[in-house]
Amino acid sequence: MTDTATTPVMTAVGYLTQWMFDPNHHHHSLLPKAQFAGPVDRNYNLKNQRARRFLQWEEQTLGINLGWTDDAAPQTATKVARWFFARAADNQSPLRYGEAIALGYGNSPSYIHYEQRTVGINLAWSEQPKFEWKLLGGQVGQPARSGDWTAIYNQRVGDCLIYFDRTVGGDIGWPSSQTWSDQIGDAVLDAVRDHWQDAVTWLLTA
Repeated sequence: MTDTATTPVMTAVGYLTQWMFDPNHHHHSLLPKAQFAGPVDRNYNLKNQRARRFLQWEEQTLGINLGWTDDAAPQTATKVARWFFARAADNQSPLRYGEAIALGYGNSPSYIHYEQRTVGINLAWSEQPKFEWKLLGGQVGQPARSGDWTAIYNQRVGDCLIYFDRTVGGDIGWPSSQTWSDQIGDAVLDAVRDHWQDAVTWLLTA
């Protein structure tokens, strides 16, 4: 990937690629499965660069039941290795950057998808896979790997999932969330605020 410090757009790209699947096991291909009950070695944890912890199922009073682990210890990483990917077709080859996939977590219902709600991020759970997500950050069409910083893009909202400090609900959101720009103010993140849409376009065509 181009040096993220070269332009404001690339600075924004660096900000959006804030997720890492299975950070303790670098450079393995990410593999799909049809449901959580499939091969255990196709379960992954999901760490966020800004939160420095793992995203997990967590009961919330309001909003979708997602939240953060208390730490990023190896035993915690093992415990929350419950994210998995599903394809629409029966294809067991490695996931590729830019392909449409469903994103699931080892509960029932498993699959997260875009849905408008009055509190928290516009996400909900579904029993059926929703093929509306893309992993971005590497060259489109190339295999996605563990241990690489990745953007998680939702086609329905046209945004990337990010860490987002909320007073109510789990601390995740979108760059288009109404109060997100109020949370960033230093010189580096000014570029992110002004160029995140260009960064999404770059990631989708890289």
